[in-house]
Amino acid sequence: MKKSYDMMLALAKIGELGTMTLDTSEILKQVVTITADIMKVDVCSIYLYDSSSYTLVLESTVGLKDNAVGNVRITPGEGITGRAAKQGRIVAARDVTLDKRNKYIPITGEEPFHSILSVPLKFQNDTIGVINVQTKKPRTFQKNERQLLKTIAHQVSGLLRNARLYESVLASNKELEEAHERLIESEKMAALGRLSATLSHELRNPLAGLKGASQLLSRKMDSNDERKQYVNLILEEVERLGNIAEDLIHFAKPGALQYDFIDANKIIEDLLLLFSEDLSKNGIVVRKRLSKLPLIKADRDKFKQVLVNIILNSIDAMPDGGELLISSSVRLSEGTDTEVATFQFKDSGKGIPDDVLSHVFEPFYTTKPEGVGLGLAVCKTIIEQHNGSISIQSYKKSNESSGTLISFEIPINKKIMKN
Repeated sequence: MKKSYDMMLALAKIGELGTMTLDTSEILKQVVTITADIMKVDVCSIYLYDSSSYTLVLESTVGLKDNAVGNVRITPGEGITGRAAKQGRIVAARDVTLDKRNKYIPITGEEPFHSILSVPLKFQNDTIGVINVQTKKPRTFQKNERQLLKTIAHQVSGLLRNARLYESVLASNKELEEAHERLIESEKMAALGRLSATLSHELRNPLAGLKGASQLLSRKMDSNDERKQYVNLILEEVERLGNIAEDLIHFAKPGALQYDFIDANKIIEDLLLLFSEDLSKNGIVVRKRLSKLPLIKADRDKFKQVLVNIILNSIDAMPDGGELLISSSVRLSEGTDTEVATFQFKDSGKGIPDDVLSHVFEPFYTTKPEGVGLGLAVCKTIIEQHNGSISIQSYKKSNESSGTLISFEIPINKKIMKN
């Protein structure tokens, strides 16, 4: 009587899991624990079918080695567990050491266990997994025990179906939210683009006039005229505002790319030579790890603009000196067989706070007193025009390292290779 009551209580506990959690891993963890306890077995394990690899994957267990979870894959039809899945019926063995159908999997540590009962997990007519129980001593599983595990398997199948439906709804909601955010961002960027185009247009003509007038005044003044220093200051500020106007134009209306096959490493070397005095003056040591690259199909001037912005940011990040590590390499893009050229710039500065890091590619966002916040935004636009990607990571002060790592990559055209 008590045994029947315990079985009913265990089944009720499993049934209640669906109202307590919809986390698949937590459901499976609770099921194997409850099942092992009520059936008085040494092992209870659940394998789920992975349609991408056509295998059964060990997802949860009590009694087998913990590191086996996620690392054991069984082909349907392989061993007793595989047979239960392929045949869609209960398979049992009193002593696997005498059963030719059995196949040991060393990583599980299942060698000491002799008996096994495997029951398929089914949804409608599809097998979605298998639940196993095992014991160290040879044991013939009775009809009522088989029925109990079959009932548990039926409950687990229902719980998994509900959990997966819930996960699917969550994923759909997340995709919808992300699409909505992208739409808002797109509209915001379009509005910023229109505003930038208007501002740059309105700035360029007055700046051109102001620059011309200032240059004329400067030429007419004697070299020792005290007023000349103020005219020179005006020219410097006009030049700075002119650069801002150019950045606004690049951001608002990225021009069509003028493609060429460029030697990226050579461009990096040339720019480092150009910035050598600034780097030296700021106490910055440059280390290079430039791997041999094929020629890259890119807009030479736009590519230079990206590099200049990144190098200037690195110099600003190390006011007290430091080290700038620049590397280039070729790798296969994740998920494709496309070769990409990867470039990394790692400085040893103070790093970027987390609340700032998430905004660095936003236009007009800056923490610099004299900054405009378009440098990295323009870099991102240029890289994306080249079908590439750019990212930034910050390393806070730790035992060994700190600083910021800017990485970007551009697809390589395989038809043209550097000699």
